[in-house]
Amino acid sequence: MATRVAIFGPGGIGRYHLDHLHRRNVDIVAICDANDRNLEDAHARFPHAVATKDWTSVFATEPDLVAVCTPNKWHHDITIQAFEAGAHVICEKPMAMSLAEAQVMEATRAKAGKLGYINFSYRNNIAFRFARQLIRDGELGHVRRINVVYLQSFLGSPSNGFSWRNDIEIAGFGALGDLGVHMIDGVRFITGLEFEKVVGTKQTLMATKKDAEGQERSVTTDTNAAWLAHLTGGPIATMETTQVAPGYGNYFRIEISGDLGTIAVVSDKDKELQMSVGKTLSGYDTWTTDLPIHQVPSGFASRQKPDGPALIIDAINGIESDYPTFADGVAAQAVLEGINRSIESGTWTPT
Repeated sequence: MATRVAIFGPGGIGRYHLDHLHRRNVDIVAICDANDRNLEDAHARFPHAVATKDWTSVFATEPDLVAVCTPNKWHHDITIQAFEAGAHVICEKPMAMSLAEAQVMEATRAKAGKLGYINFSYRNNIAFRFARQLIRDGELGHVRRINVVYLQSFLGSPSNGFSWRNDIEIAGFGALGDLGVHMIDGVRFITGLEFEKVVGTKQTLMATKKDAEGQERSVTTDTNAAWLAHLTGGPIATMETTQVAPGYGNYFRIEISGDLGTIAVVSDKDKELQMSVGKTLSGYDTWTTDLPIHQVPSGFASRQKPDGPALIIDAINGIESDYPTFADGVAAQAVLEGINRSIESGTWTPT
């Protein structure tokens, strides 16, 4: 029997979910969006689905799975109603507007006995997964340092107008939540370590942007953020993100050093990584940086599971899945909240 799926927010990232879900044994039963064009475009692809702007009416279609791809403000309310209606949930990141909301979402999931997943999509990156395996196998030894950058430029373009992502009341976060949450989860996923305390700072480098009517609107979310973190086991992580760095389309890099080696992975190079393990040239007085590029072994790559939405359908059908859960979403949300609290207090903050 096909899994019945309802999607909230079929535009933007919602198209990714639709593209991948409809390849599986699913029936798209409902589509909900406040934007007329998004709703019409999605309904043209799935004309048998109920198309509505009234999100409370979606649950009359009795979905087995709800995909929450709306602006962050509505993640909590839609997710709670989905669980209460007996559906499983895949929610976009960040999980919620606050740690308290995320904790309620997880508690409601547990009470309902349903599955809850967060779309930390970079966990499907083959190079990220191989780096994780190398650390698990002890190739780097004891992890000592971590450096992460996630850089974009799109927000600085005049052609990119004001959107909900620029409104703190709807987004909750700027670059910190949009990109920083991927950075936090990437570190947790690859190293297996947890964040203990953080201290951060953030900026808004674009005061205004023009909306669709050409009116200047105040940007109330951050465009840049940076933070230091202490992780379990002792390593210090330095982390920086921005959405206004010219020249960077979508550059997400994680570098990790242990006492036996260093690895670095980049999001758009999912079949290769930089790696130096064992005796290297950098130990000699040539002062050479020795971090050559290696291809991910084809055997490892071929054993990796398919895309995220496919894994969720598998999990609903009783097949084991390692896709990130609501517990991972709560953990990342706790770090985001710790960073914001540290910015307010100017001091290190436990997470």
